[in-house]
Amino acid sequence: MALFSYLRFALLSSADLAEFEQDMHSMLALAEKQPGFQWAEMGASMTDEHVYVVVSEWDDIEHARAWEHVEEHTGVMEKWEAQYRESFIHRRFVPWLRPAPA
Repeated sequence: MALFSYLRFALLSSADLAEFEQDMHSMLALAEKQPGFQWAEMGASMTDEHVYVVVSEWDDIEHARAWEHVEEHTGVMEKWEAQYRESFIHRRFVPWLRPAPA
């Protein structure tokens, strides 16, 4: 069974959005090399330029959890914690069944 991960980052108005986006693109490039990674979509909110959403698909929970502990990944996440304007809520690990091809 595949797994979806949903992340929402609400940043302070003083956060450097260009730097945040650069870090997110670096994380995408790193994630693409991880075992179990399927795909990811990232983008800014249409209603708040300081909110970003990341949705990704992983083969299973073990691969997604392993990704959380990749040193470069944890370093970037820790770097931005002080720039969150609201508590970061882990909305992750939602199992789902991939639809059969038509």
